[in-house]
Order: sequence, then C-alpha cells, then structure tokens
Amino acid sequence: MTTSSSLTEKIKDAIDHGAEIILVKVDAKNYVRVSLEIVKFFSSFADGVYVTLNKPYFSLKRMLAKENIDLRKMYFIDSITMQVGGEVLDEERCFYLSSPDPVQLQVTIERAMDLITSENRFIYIDSLSTISLYKSFETLIKFLRHITGKIRLRGFVGTIFTLEKEMDETYYSQISLMCDEVIEA
Repeated sequence: MTTSSSLTEKIKDAIDHGAEIILVKVDAKNYVRVSLEIVKFFSSFADGVYVTLNKPYFSLKRMLAKENIDLRKMYFIDSITMQVGGEVLDEERCFYLSSPDPVQLQVTIERAMDLITSENRFIYIDSLSTISLYKSFETLIKFLRHITGKIRLRGFVGTIFTLEKEMDETYYSQISLMCDEVIEA
C-alpha cells in the first residue's frame, strides 16, 4: 500500500517528468483516503475540474470542506445527484448531468475546462470503472481518447481514478496506453 506522502511524491515526480495523464488504481479499502489526498494535492497549487461519477456533489462538497480543500478552486461535474433525485446546489460551481453518459460528459467537461483560466490546471475523473457499468468498453475507450486528447491540448494535468479489479486487465492495458503514468495506490 502506498502512503499518502509517497503517493503525492509519485504524482509530483510524474508531473515533473512531463506526465499529462495519470491513471491511479486503488483498492476499495483505500478509495476515499487516496481520492482525498490526490484532490488536496492538486488543489494546493492548481485550479481544476472534478468529475464525480460516484458521490453526489452535496456529499462530496461536505467531505472536501472537512479536509480544508478550497472548493472555490474547482468546478464539479456531478452525474449522480439527478439520477437519485437529490437537491441541486451551487449551480455556478457544479454541472449536473442526468447520467454518466460519455457524450454528456465530454461536452460538459469541455465547458468546465473553458472556465479554468489559471496557469496550473487539473482534471480529476472519479471513477473510470463507473462509466464502464453504463456503456460498452469500446464507448469507454472512445470517450477516454477524446478526453485525454482535450486534456493534453488544453494544458491540463489529468488524473483518472479507478478501482482495482473492477475491470478486466485487458481493459486496463488499453487504458494505460492513453496515460503517461500508472500509479497503484
């Protein structure tokens, strides 16, 4: 298991060596801790977009605030709240989608990216394995190719978060080809 400080060191080292797209694989037991550590690290020096496919923005906002993460440095894309009939909040900081449909995600991610004007920019996608539940692997790969290309072209650092053992290893191999670094936490 990777400790928090060594995880952020690995991410920093990857970025220092030119990584633009980082795939982070984590086991379910460490999912929340690792996710928070990554977002805390990036928000300490960059503005970004947080794509949440698993937690409603309401819960995510509370969890991040508890960790003293500056929410004003991020825009959020929430694809769960509307599915479960939750309350829409902070529409100036959060885009709400009716599902994690890759086409809706692509369009909304690009809109949110347009709002980030700082020099240091990041996008955090949590979690890739959730998209694979809704669409075919081929659709997931097309989505990733498009998004990773946009991340690179627009000068963002992208972190794609996924749970171990949620997808077949051959899928991870294909996804890894689009990433500059794979970190297992």
